[in-house]
Amino acid sequence: MTPAASFRSRLIVVSNREPYEHRRLRGRLVCQRTDGGLTSALDPVLRRLGGTWIAWGSGSADREAVGPTGALNVPPEDPAYRLRRVWLSADEVRGAYRGYANQVLWPLCHITLDRVAYRKSYWPQYVAMNRRFLEAVLREMRPRPGAVWIHDFHLALLPALVKRERPATVVSVFWHVPWPGPEVFRILPERQDLLEGLLAADALGFQTAGYAHAFAECAQTILKAEISADGRFVHHKGGVTRLCACPISVDYQLFNEGAKSPEVERRAATARRKFAPRPGMRVGLGVDRLDYTKGLLKRLWALDLFFTNFPQYRGAFTFVQVAIPTRTEIETYRQYRDLITQTVAEINGRHGGEGWQPIEYHEGRIPLDTLLAYYRMADLALVSSVYDGMNLVAKEYVASRVDETGMLLISQMTGSAEELTDAVVINPYDLDGVADAIRQALEMPVEEQLRRMRALRAHIQAQDVHAWVNQCLQDMGLPAASVHACDDG
Repeated sequence: MTPAASFRSRLIVVSNREPYEHRRLRGRLVCQRTDGGLTSALDPVLRRLGGTWIAWGSGSADREAVGPTGALNVPPEDPAYRLRRVWLSADEVRGAYRGYANQVLWPLCHITLDRVAYRKSYWPQYVAMNRRFLEAVLREMRPRPGAVWIHDFHLALLPALVKRERPATVVSVFWHVPWPGPEVFRILPERQDLLEGLLAADALGFQTAGYAHAFAECAQTILKAEISADGRFVHHKGGVTRLCACPISVDYQLFNEGAKSPEVERRAATARRKFAPRPGMRVGLGVDRLDYTKGLLKRLWALDLFFTNFPQYRGAFTFVQVAIPTRTEIETYRQYRDLITQTVAEINGRHGGEGWQPIEYHEGRIPLDTLLAYYRMADLALVSSVYDGMNLVAKEYVASRVDETGMLLISQMTGSAEELTDAVVINPYDLDGVADAIRQALEMPVEEQLRRMRALRAHIQAQDVHAWVNQCLQDMGLPAASVHACDDG
């Protein structure tokens, strides 16, 4: 193994969310893969590269699985990298994770300012949580140094903390959610601390060039930092941070090959018979976390309008909505879930009948094989986020459409819409427009579906998650040629 490869195999990925969690089911310790775009994208990367993933041990039986070391090898069926778990106190979970991260930074970055629930007491816990992750990083680096790749808004202070302890360490950050402009970011009392925490990194990656530009504007306006003429470098207090735009993607091969399996084909046929039992019936699909940024309520309103404006589709089109619970300990999310459930019932009561209901609503996690079957089954997928850093469901649907038919409807407010230009792009605030787009997709000639879907699939195949990680690691100054190097975990 070359020195570069050896160094890269010591890559340390840090995120709040862990890729696998342990729970006790019927007295047995089980390991489950977690939900979310970050973990679904990074897990195949770490499987290929090796190294260590540091994350909060949030599973109810996580401590039982790791023992005194705080680490274990994952995935359990074919260990490829090490997972080191961080233990947060109850105050840190309440103040840092639920409070500052999810009730302040999340709505702020998604510009849903009426949902920002700022409390001064949250900040000390956010600082404490970042220091807790620092301890884990330093513990992991003691035997052998490595590059540190930090992910998302929970850990904005960590780059500066790592650099203070280990100045020579290569530190990069990827910011998965949108970045707002200075007119929004200035709302935050701790704006300077967060910006300086991030600017300690050698490289700072965003989903789109627009978000990178918005960050540069914040650094310039709030910190009086200098921005290079090309907008790619921020100079502040003697340091230089490279700004990068690199849209995250999915493991194309995983979804493409998985969608072809006999088990998935069997499940897809079963689902088709369930949701479209009569000849000629069509099926639409939505797969989302139960988060207000995903635009589920507006989607339901648009579907209501669709069945009102185009009554010929009553009994001829079923929309399947998979809703994955998230942040259920936060009251805002519980209220949102109740509102979604109530709205689905009202729409089904208004338009359903004769054994058919327009919206088939499933709340909860579903296995990967079932998800792939739903992607294979659906004539269209609808992504209507009101603001989204990227949205990987859109890319998963396309990667799973092995027969090259079907159509993706995607919100213009997602990062994915900038790439997936052959999809039908919608404005989630224009309910009539969304209703019309659903009809357009259902009535689109097969030849046009094939042309669009082939172009979409070719793009995602070329720009998959492995191309994304190669680019991110190059931005960190690590050569892409050694991307296949693996540690023994």
